[in-house]
Amino acid sequence: MKRVILLSVWLAAVASIAPARAQSGDVLRRWDGVSVDDHIARELQDRKGIVIVDAVLMGPKIGGGLTRCAFPEITLGQAHKDAPRKAVNGMAAPQSGKMVAFGGVTSLPPGEYLVLKIACANLNSNYNGPHAKFQVRAGEIVNVGTLHLDAYSDGLFSNTGKWHRSVEDLNPQVVAFLKTRAPRAMTKVVNRRMTMLGPAEAASRSTTRPCGLVEC
Repeated sequence: MKRVILLSVWLAAVASIAPARAQSGDVLRRWDGVSVDDHIARELQDRKGIVIVDAVLMGPKIGGGLTRCAFPEITLGQAHKDAPRKAVNGMAAPQSGKMVAFGGVTSLPPGEYLVLKIACANLNSNYNGPHAKFQVRAGEIVNVGTLHLDAYSDGLFSNTGKWHRSVEDLNPQVVAFLKTRAPRAMTKVVNRRMTMLGPAEAASRSTTRPCGLVEC
């Protein structure tokens, strides 16, 4: 009898956890077998907005030049310091027989948001902003585009240098991938690019360590 009661409690706990995970905002990952379109519909019913955001981070490498971050992590937040932050982790989007690096799709309550930071594990880099701002509206699916950051170092293992930033359209291959994952939702997307904050070129300071032979 005890075993039956414990099993019932465990099943109830699992049932309560599954919807919460589906509402986590990481709408491209099918935690509970629900389609991406259905995940997005749930988030919109909760009066949230869906944000499609990407970042291209090019960091310094040994020998000169730049190398691309494989999976950038984009930290989003709001202006007041106590506001919660949300990290959107990069993922690989299979398209046309190859993998395309991509930022992610997440859900947020309505309001104005900032791209606070872009980090990269394989480049051991962390570039603090704020870099750009964008608006999230309840019930809306918005594509805010891609933040492109080229980071140049003052020298080997230096954490100072300069960066060049720009805001670009989403990679067409990424758009094609999203249409395969969420065909209904992608028909409702509003394209409204993020607005870059500050000059395109500026001095930078980061925790960048230029990549070595193994990392690149």
